[in-house]
Amino acid sequence: MHRKVIWGFIVIVFVAGVAYLGLSTSKTLATTDAGKITQEEYYDKVKSSSAGKQVFAQMVIDKVLEKHYGSQVSKSDVTNAYTTAKAQYGDSFATMLTQSGLTDTQYKESLREKLVMNAAVKANYKISKDKLNDAYNNYVPETTISLITAKDQDTAQQAIDTLNNGTSWDDVYKQYSSKNTQVNKSGQLPAFDSTNTTVDSEIRKAAFNQDAGSYSSSPVKPSSGSNYYVVRTDKMASKPAESKVEQKLKDKLTNDFLSDSNNATEIQKIVGKILRKDDVSIKDSDLKNSLSGYLTAGV
Repeated sequence: MHRKVIWGFIVIVFVAGVAYLGLSTSKTLATTDAGKITQEEYYDKVKSSSAGKQVFAQMVIDKVLEKHYGSQVSKSDVTNAYTTAKAQYGDSFATMLTQSGLTDTQYKESLREKLVMNAAVKANYKISKDKLNDAYNNYVPETTISLITAKDQDTAQQAIDTLNNGTSWDDVYKQYSSKNTQVNKSGQLPAFDSTNTTVDSEIRKAAFNQDAGSYSSSPVKPSSGSNYYVVRTDKMASKPAESKVEQKLKDKLTNDFLSDSNNATEIQKIVGKILRKDDVSIKDSDLKNSLSGYLTAGV
């Protein structure tokens, strides 16, 4: 997930640089005994390259999607996504930003673009009744859990061993848990169900596959970040009627669709349909075919 977000931001920076160079073509970028390299030469070379075309295509897509679906993504949506990512990366978050060449603000911008893309796909993805029924059959209701957030696997295992020896959860939490802004003083998270996408998938899996009052028998490694967890399932609510969670189920099915790399072609078709409705037309001959994969998808 985050690699895609980071790549999206790199694309933006790259495009901004190319756009700048295209506005001012007189400046010499480099001189050699063999001659000079001008901004104009560099710009022409980049825009005719495969990478340049990909960057241009993403620019157009972002512009169109922002126009139609940008209003569906609020500042709080971006903040929540950022907070979740930061919690999952744990102590390695700052390192990730540095290695990616991103500031906090830039990372939030990349998250917004991803959320706008998600909103666009959600508005155009059709869910069958059979899929909805299957999703309800697999639905797990509101569940409350507590976490011991350990810096490494050995520490998490030590916490489990201490629990197994009869030490109370609160005492083990105080001894072994690292700081985690997502939880309260005893490690408890707000209740969530199986449609939740902010709690890490591995933590959800551990919580849903054990009885209330039980804790994970081995350290839980999340899908991202460097921390390990001990997951205790505190309580689970009764399963509500399908009609009461239908929208949640639809959102979950859409999120699953978006995160599955096997659906890249279907997502391309959805984006292509949006672009065709917006009457996108490429004027530059070098970039003319950069969006052909989208504009012809599903036609």
